[in-house]
Amino acid sequence: MTRRTKLLVGGLGLVALVVAYIALRPAGDRVAVDLIEQLPTAKDRRPSPDVFSVVDATLGGQRERAILTRQPSRIKYNLTVPDEAWLKFSLGLLEESWTVPGDGVLFQIGVSSGPQYVELLNMVVNPYGNPSERGWQQLVLDLSQFAGENVDLIFNTYSSPAPNTGKDSNGDAALWGAPRIVIR
Repeated sequence: MTRRTKLLVGGLGLVALVVAYIALRPAGDRVAVDLIEQLPTAKDRRPSPDVFSVVDATLGGQRERAILTRQPSRIKYNLTVPDEAWLKFSLGLLEESWTVPGDGVLFQIGVSSGPQYVELLNMVVNPYGNPSERGWQQLVLDLSQFAGENVDLIFNTYSSPAPNTGKDSNGDAALWGAPRIVIR
């Protein structure tokens, strides 16, 4: 074998190794369900479908596609949870809300599987009262306990934290940023 042939074979071998590495390496999260795309077909949108809009929202310089609602609401998605599934999303209030006196928005997420309801998130975002919340609150929730099950994934917003839920709606422009189910 000539030196030129050896270099050619060695180069092809190196190219094959690089291609194999790229093809077989973990690629990070893979989106299984884009919940913004699924919004029009959600099982339930309360109080009515017209209170939800899909917007490109910029909070603290970061832009995300989001579901916006300005009142207490519920979105219910019916889906089968894939193996190794995680729910990735962000929470926030529109920047116009940050200087409006108010007590924030209560965000809740739960999963209903038959008679069982499991609360996964119960969080108040109040950028007026807590300036550190002036931006997207990035969150990831593990859904692996529901793998293979057909469930209702429920997103709720309330105008105030408990126990005064619904009494103060000042500045309540709630955003569910880029909600999606990913495979890790």
